[in-house]
Amino acid sequence: MTHDESDSLFGDPDDSRRSFLKKGALASGALVLGASGTATAQDGGILDEGWKALIHISNFHPNAQFTFVSGVVEWVPNYGDVNDSWFSDYNTYQIRWLNSGEVVPLFVAHDANIGEYDENLGFIPDADDDQNQPQVFEMNREWTPFSDNQEFITVNASPVGEDEEDNILENDDWWQ
Repeated sequence: MTHDESDSLFGDPDDSRRSFLKKGALASGALVLGASGTATAQDGGILDEGWKALIHISNFHPNAQFTFVSGVVEWVPNYGDVNDSWFSDYNTYQIRWLNSGEVVPLFVAHDANIGEYDENLGFIPDADDDQNQPQVFEMNREWTPFSDNQEFITVNASPVGEDEEDNILENDDWWQ
């Protein structure tokens, strides 16, 4: 095989190097923009931080969206080996799964930034967009066991983006 045949089959080595450098520069630029976007979001008060919670394993729906439909509820589960002290770092809320309309308890870590429940509206409103619509959150698909208890799991959740939230709520009018 000649040098010319090799170049036509595998591309010009100089083109490959240029392409690699361009892609590397684009990737570096994206990282810089991503990092500054994250800092801006955190500085601007956008709820983009994930937070930890506990949920009964039968109420867990990975990647499903939900809203909070209560303020803090003064209740902790009483499941044989589940001690109140296990829940001392969590607040009990009621959430509504948007895919099913089911309302279930979610035990949210005290330090989670989920917003303020509005009794008049019946949900936690979106703090950054429309104050008259609920903030939509998404459950992470991954979970871990909660201590040695098989009834509950530890999960992570975070707010969905504004465009996705608007699309979801546009087709779901329970909150209006």
